[in-house]
Amino acid sequence: MSWLGSLVFGALLAFILPMATGGRDGIWRDSWAGVGTIAPFDQSPGLLFSIPLFVGSAIALRLFFSWHRN
Repeated sequence: MSWLGSLVFGALLAFILPMATGGRDGIWRDSWAGVGTIAPFDQSPGLLFSIPLFVGSAIALRLFFSWHRN
């Protein structure tokens, strides 16, 4: 998996997981997972982006698939 693919999957996870747990009023923002989570648009009722999840999953996916390929 290339870095671009890892970043795309990481971005998808960083948007989907916080929104799946309730958005702004959900459990994601009230727990430790809410650290580093931002709301990209102030008008949006539930759109969240988790920066640590984005970076961590992109690196983990890249490492896993690079190891798995060899």
